[in-house]
Amino acid sequence: MQIPKELSSCTNKALYRLSVGDMTCAEMLAYLVDPRRKNTGFPSEVAERVVALLKDEGFLDDKRYLRIAVRKLDLALAGPRKIRETLTRHRFPLQYVEAALNRSVDYTARAKALLTKKTGAAALAQTPQGRKKLMDHLVRQGYDFSTAREAVDAFSGEDSTFSD
Repeated sequence: MQIPKELSSCTNKALYRLSVGDMTCAEMLAYLVDPRRKNTGFPSEVAERVVALLKDEGFLDDKRYLRIAVRKLDLALAGPRKIRETLTRHRFPLQYVEAALNRSVDYTARAKALLTKKTGAAALAQTPQGRKKLMDHLVRQGYDFSTAREAVDAFSGEDSTFSD
């Protein structure tokens, strides 16, 4: 069987990219058709055929990659906003993102656990300015303000002195 040179070249580029790390099908398709990257810019029909082939052969599996990505985010104690941003950036389908967010997770307990891992958090929790820094840290990690406030209050053992 004669394989067109362009299809072979596209497949090789896709396999090379997968040797670096996993990708979603949408990420791979965007990668292969991007004319700004070196040795890419393949026609969309060729790239779609390669993505379908890699998916059929098990090289691309969005559900497996989603489980890996969510596990990494869980280990990092990421908040819901950071989970949504990360999964959306990797071009997971919206239903996968929503399923990852709709799991039963106690984000307040997770935020408190993140504070216990933070160096110097106990000292910061003793002052209003320090508690504000801890809340800002949690917000940067993807938690909403109310969850961050609850976690800092629980961590410091006193009521918050911030105004909304």
